[in-house]
Amino acid sequence: MPAPLLSPDSGLDPAWPEYADSVRAALLGGALGDALGAGGLCDQHPLPRATGADAPAGPRGTGGPAAVLQISAGTQLALYTLDALQEVVEWANQGHAADETACLWLAYLRWLHTQGEHHPAEAPRPLPRRIDELEVLHAVRDPDATVLEALRSGRMGEVERPLLPDTHGAGAVLRSAPFGLLPHVGWRTLAPLAINGAALTHGHPEAQTAAAVHGFVVHAAVQARREGVPRPVAEAVAAARETAGNLTRPVAETLARLDDAVRAARREDLDPEALPRLLGVGGAAPETLAGGLGAALRAEAEAPGAPDPQAVFRRAVELATGHDGAPAATGAIAGAVTGAALGTSALPPEWCARLDAGDAVSETAECWLREVGAAPAA
Repeated sequence: MPAPLLSPDSGLDPAWPEYADSVRAALLGGALGDALGAGGLCDQHPLPRATGADAPAGPRGTGGPAAVLQISAGTQLALYTLDALQEVVEWANQGHAADETACLWLAYLRWLHTQGEHHPAEAPRPLPRRIDELEVLHAVRDPDATVLEALRSGRMGEVERPLLPDTHGAGAVLRSAPFGLLPHVGWRTLAPLAINGAALTHGHPEAQTAAAVHGFVVHAAVQARREGVPRPVAEAVAAARETAGNLTRPVAETLARLDDAVRAARREDLDPEALPRLLGVGGAAPETLAGGLGAALRAEAEAPGAPDPQAVFRRAVELATGHDGAPAATGAIAGAVTGAALGTSALPPEWCARLDAGDAVSETAECWLREVGAAPAA
């Protein structure tokens, strides 16, 4: 009998050969979906599908050199989230406990400094880390206004004492995929980490819940890949939906939007172009999460068994970014989940070659994998 995809007290094993590959694919996949959505390429042109030396240089009709795919601030903060979690693991490996939420806050303050912002006078000054030297993470890429406002305050947002209690946007969801990559922990540990991390900048309970559910889905997708289930994205979303029902906090809106995504992906008569409209993709965290997951679910449903994982990944990103709502956000969610479920073989190499943060994402992933004791690459 296969293991549950989300267990209360046990989780991913970094010794699995699939673990390291899924970590790389989740981070790179999320960055690709973010960059393709942020650049508007998918809104204006069909996505390039050819590979190899004869592949077109850029989106069809441009006639110019290959366009650079630029990540947004969402991917920058996702990498800082992973670095904060790595710092926690470093302390644990040395036999010391660390305040996980404080590590996240200090990491986000270090990111704030990379954006040319003054350090808040009321906040402690974090020590620099290697990630702060990565140049692409200093680029100012339309950062979320809510995130900036919260971090500029110099105060650490908490669930019980929210800084911005009505903030309902998806900024915290986008940086939460790394929580799902934590090894050895179950959802009872993952949930408060993600919720408290979201509360640093987003005070609305459903925004915090949606962030936790995104972590659940990524975690379950890695486990589903390990178990070899035929539809890993669908199984991961189902496991996350069931687990989210156990949370003792506001969750109704997030669950409703998840159910919308599952129903939309299953409809045989659905016009794929209507998927974002049907899900109501907007700026709210539950809607944005559902939009990204709905795209990943639909892509998998159109090609069960993933005979061509790159085709599934392309389709997921195409559906997630081909709308006027929040294409970078939904693209990042679809890319991270599909990558975690299918691995690096699903990532189109010509897209990876054009990603401006490819080296930064890979370096951050490898640092993480070394620290958690993952199996080395074959």
